[in-house]
Amino acid sequence: MTTNDRILRATCPSEFWAAADELQASTVKHAQNLFHAAETASPQVLRFLLTQYRYFTIYYIPDLAVLIARLEDGPLRSFLSDVLCDELGRGDPALAHPQLYDSFLLSLGVPAAQLDSQALDSNVRLLDTCRKNLLAPENSAGYCVGLRGMGGECVCQIYIAELYEHIRRNPLIKQLEDRLDWRFWDLHVGDHDIQHRMMVRNIIEHELLEDQTHRKLRELGRGFYDSMNAWQGFWENIFHARSANAACRSISRTLSFAVEPSAA
Repeated sequence: MTTNDRILRATCPSEFWAAADELQASTVKHAQNLFHAAETASPQVLRFLLTQYRYFTIYYIPDLAVLIARLEDGPLRSFLSDVLCDELGRGDPALAHPQLYDSFLLSLGVPAAQLDSQALDSNVRLLDTCRKNLLAPENSAGYCVGLRGMGGECVCQIYIAELYEHIRRNPLIKQLEDRLDWRFWDLHVGDHDIQHRMMVRNIIEHELLEDQTHRKLRELGRGFYDSMNAWQGFWENIFHARSANAACRSISRTLSFAVEPSAA
């Protein structure tokens, strides 16, 4: 039985977490192979690669708000609400995480005029599909937690830590290191996000899995499986493009109602 089969057929929390950890590890290993290219990328390609991650951060905030709206009152909803507040700068828009990432990109030499217009079309479609799945009434709250709770808050930190290690070896980063705005990375590769990841996992364990309902395990696993597939596709699209000549488009920072929920 494959890892994908095991996570979709888990019958108890221990089976679920074992399969989830294995699926996560294989996805991160795949990403590591891609991230190696960032070490030797030219300045133009490196700026393009790092700009693409920006669009995940922009989608993540409205998606997290949708996930919170779909949850019942409880520890997970309250904790993710605190995470959302943190993502938005705790009342100070200048400290919102997407703004901090933009400050990093600008310090790296990415033109401000290009920030909103360079999203890979293939990744916008992928992110829109994830949002549609969050909004779809036929998908349970447990599925949405797997898709954006585990897949967003938990796995994102691991990916970013890996990407950080590789870009720090790039000649352009070394050249500009003292002039770069590292605030986004300081938050996402240190104890701050590691604690978030562990807390989300602990709350999911106690709130969603304590009754060991097979259906809840399957729904959570299905969402996490879809999230890992999306993550892998997201980075593959970026590293296969490798230049700003790929088909790109502009995106909005707000939830687009062009992405309609599926019919009930």
